[in-house]
Formats: sequence, structure tokens, C-alpha cells
Amino acid sequence: MHHQTRFNIVQLTIGIAALAIGVLVYALDRPAGQTYFIPDTLNISTGLHSAFGALGNHLPTFFHTLSFCLITAALLNVRTTGALVICTSWLIVDAAFEIGQHADIAPLLINRIPEWFSRLPVLENTASYFLHGRFDPLDLLSILLGALTAFVLILATRRFGPSGDGSADNV
Repeated sequence: MHHQTRFNIVQLTIGIAALAIGVLVYALDRPAGQTYFIPDTLNISTGLHSAFGALGNHLPTFFHTLSFCLITAALLNVRTTGALVICTSWLIVDAAFEIGQHADIAPLLINRIPEWFSRLPVLENTASYFLHGRFDPLDLLSILLGALTAFVLILATRRFGPSGDGSADNV
């Protein structure tokens, strides 16, 4: 009996690999203590040179958008419309977080972050993200490129979903 998966394994694999590359950029290029999710003991940055060069400043936003679009699409096993909705949604979310780091916007957001965020893992870092993050228009471009790349990859890998013929049962 052939077991059929309910998700797209190729999209999931590419999404997880893209996420791993984004984490690698942080581990290799960002100083210890500067990255929320990487313990200082796992940070291997020497601080002397950048493994990814100037591109390393924008790769994390590209890979974040790319990976989350692909992982979401893989788990929902979507067709074209679903892929468009997913990629557009992650584009908006990631762009909003980038814009939220702008010096004129961050102070306005800080006052609107609920106090209870400070008691929840991951969310406790929200105020610091906006206050100490750096808005960069090139990050907005890398987010857009990540979403576009994901859309193309989702369409190109649809045949690896449950039906195997490129026509997923979902949106």
C-alpha cells in the first residue's frame, strides 16, 4: 500500500534549507549576543570579516520570506491562488516588521506593544526588535525577491504534492 503525504515534501525541504541558510548567515556574520535565537556559544562569527560580504546584510530577510512562504505552502499544499495569497501575506508581514524598525515609526509602535508580551517567549523581544533594529530599504527589496522566488518555486514544485500531478486539492 502506497502511503500518501498530505504536504509537499519538496517545498518543505527547500523551505527548511532556506531557513537554515538564513540562520547560518546570522551564525557566521553577526556578533555574539546580537541575535536573539542563536546562543552565544553557537555563534561562530569572528567579527573580523563577513562570510557573505555586503549581501549578508540582506540575506536573512530574503531567506526568512522565502522559507516561510515555502513551508506554509508545503503544509497547506496549495495551487496558484493559494501560493499567491501565501506569498503576498508573508511579503506584507515581513515588510511591516521592516518598516516598523524605521526611526520615525518604531517609537510609535513601542507604546502600542501590550505589556503582557514581555512575559511570553519570543514576544518578549518585540520592543527591542523595533527599538534596536535598523530599517533598510534594501531589506524591503530582499523581502520582495524572497516572496517572488518562493512563488516561482511553489508553482514549479506543485507536482510533488499529494496528488502527484501538480493539482493540489486545496486553494
